Amino acid sequence: MPPPLLQGPVHTLLKPPPPPLLLLLLLITLLPTTTSHTSSTTNPPPLSTSLSQWQSARATYYAASDPRDSVGGACGYGDLVKAGYGMATVALSESMFERGQICGACFQIKCVDDLRWCIPGTSIIVSVTNFCAPNYGFTSDDGGKCNPPNKHFVLPIESFEKIAIWKAANMPVQYK
Repeated sequence: MPPPLLQGPVHTLLKPPPPPLLLLLLLITLLPTTTSHTSSTTNPPPLSTSLSQWQSARATYYAASDPRDSVGGACGYGDLVKAGYGMATVALSESMFERGQICGACFQIKCVDDLRWCIPGTSIIVSVTNFCAPNYGFTSDDGGKCNPPNKHFVLPIESFEKIAIWKAANMPVQYK
């Protein structure tokens, strides 16, 4: 003799819904939801929009004479090669370094305005790992390349040579 059919509130809750309802519930949970927000005030463009436009700066390079020169830096990342940065790194001038808040940020840099030294159609992407200290013994336009208000990148020669000929030394660049 088969067992009697169980009825009651608990058993009713445990019964699966009919298949069409189950399919509908599944579709509702899988559909993406969208939210719309409107505001009567004008907001400034997002930071990513302003950073997507090319800005002007200058760049120089350094040639590491000792492998230990790739260790350390103002951002405290230690051995840059072991940390995965390799030579795709950059030191920034004071006006760009933001007291270290910019550490780890990435910049795309390209050489501009000098057909003699630029490698046309090239750019590099580098990570901020160091600080280029100002030299107030020189004016900003005569040797004080990292003095405010200059925007300046100091690259390892391996990175610099991907966008410009090394003899150029101090090149106009654009970055974003």
